[in-house]
Amino acid sequence: MTTFICKVASRCNLDCDYCYVYRHADQSWRRQPQRMSMRTAAQLGRRINEHAVTHHLREVNVILHGGEPLLLGLPYLRELCDAITEPTKNVTIRWHGQTNGVLYDEATLEFCRERNLSFGLSIDGPAEAHDRHRVDHAGRPSFAGAHRALTLLSGDWGRPVWGGVLAVIDLRHDPLDVYRFLRGFEPPNIDFLLPLGHHDLRPPGKDSPGTTPYADWLLRIFREWYDERPQPIRIRRFRDVVALHLGAQNSSEEWGLQPVDLIVVETNGELQAVDTLKVTFEGACELGLNVFDHSFDDALRSPSVRARQDAWATLSPICQACDLVRVCGGGYFPHRYSDEAGFNNPSVYCADLMKLIREITTVVDQDLARLA
Repeated sequence: MTTFICKVASRCNLDCDYCYVYRHADQSWRRQPQRMSMRTAAQLGRRINEHAVTHHLREVNVILHGGEPLLLGLPYLRELCDAITEPTKNVTIRWHGQTNGVLYDEATLEFCRERNLSFGLSIDGPAEAHDRHRVDHAGRPSFAGAHRALTLLSGDWGRPVWGGVLAVIDLRHDPLDVYRFLRGFEPPNIDFLLPLGHHDLRPPGKDSPGTTPYADWLLRIFREWYDERPQPIRIRRFRDVVALHLGAQNSSEEWGLQPVDLIVVETNGELQAVDTLKVTFEGACELGLNVFDHSFDDALRSPSVRARQDAWATLSPICQACDLVRVCGGGYFPHRYSDEAGFNNPSVYCADLMKLIREITTVVDQDLARLA
């Protein structure tokens, strides 16, 4: 494990209608303490250091996550980071976080610069696109707060600690309008997220398995992005496809067949598998482990994690026979689920992934042929 997603706050100040933590099958957040205690944070630090020594790791990634991590307030967040750091004498921590931006202000930016803590910002595009889904518990829009954070992070002072943008795709909004709005702030990267769904929870606008609305949406952005020179913005989904097509072995979690190297730590210290599995069924993430009684090596040996380490063994026969599997990796794990077959299915986005990969790699191959 090299990436530790730490659920430091189990509640959120927004009520996004697509949220996988609060709006889907697994409701385990209700039994979690509202914030991670200092005792749990210190034990987490000891377990990280133990794991780093065992596996000769020089650095690891710690991601402050939630809920909304900034609900803790800066004094508590500072103390929490210190509690995790103090026992990690043998490894360097690279700090990251993910925020909806509503509470991100100048004081937060100062704290992030002090700690070299980079926050990614969740924002779905201009106001109309963003506020369709991302509202608070009273139904009020959140764009103003997210836009304030976007302005801070895109300035000279914020850019060194800006982790980029996460934007969930909504087919009802023009992809180029969304892209051009975000591109105007020159984020270091943009990750356009497919809505979390599976075969029993069909994604919006995905009327049948063979349709490709999400590929069509993304390809309009790809054609504009690919031709931009210079090209300072990384769009992870496109870069992963290109890299894996050209022989890379590693990519982000959604692509390729490399073992998963992340683990989730809940506010009470429970160790869990990737948290997006919460969209599938109650308890899908649970490993029966915690930082007080178990090591991260115990997590590596758990059946749920081992299944993600041997990515090939978890693929359906259809995926194993596909010529694109080395790039798509069978699709994101939660997207494969159905009540009938578990995860032994192609992705619910299979047709979209095939079209996206084939069109991107055709363009790349044509360019390589011209260069040759």
